[in-house]
Amino acid sequence: LHWCLNKMKNLLLSFLIFFLISCKVYNPIEFKGIDDYSFSSDKGCNPICVTIGLYNPNPYNVSFKSALVEANLDDDDLGYLKLNTPSTLKKNDISFLELSIDSDAQKIQPMLSGFVNYFIGNDIILSIDGIIKVKAFGLSKEIEVKKSFKLKK
Repeated sequence: LHWCLNKMKNLLLSFLIFFLISCKVYNPIEFKGIDDYSFSSDKGCNPICVTIGLYNPNPYNVSFKSALVEANLDDDDLGYLKLNTPSTLKKNDISFLELSIDSDAQKIQPMLSGFVNYFIGNDIILSIDGIIKVKAFGLSKEIEVKKSFKLKK
């Protein structure tokens, strides 16, 4: 019985040390900005896709969990961004995630006026604001995303 309690105590201590080390060595993921955008329906952009850059400074891969990021086109609400395919942020590297706008029919008119301005050559502003969740060592972390980007034809 004494041997069994000793083993359980060692196992618990090992787990606690691992847990504390993994929390301490976790460096926050950095939002690097909007890298690209597309209006291509061939890519599933209905109406627009946005590629964002995230830097993972950790010596291990981090899993992308979810996004709750709102998109606006010249202050008109487009909807929320969603990830099209599951993704992993590579260790010590910048990863690019392609997110598409999940928009509903009520937002068609503001989108159309923004797209008309875009296609006739006027600059319009795409802004994104929200939270991206990632997971490492079983722990979820949140990354704040807030950026404006001038769309030019």
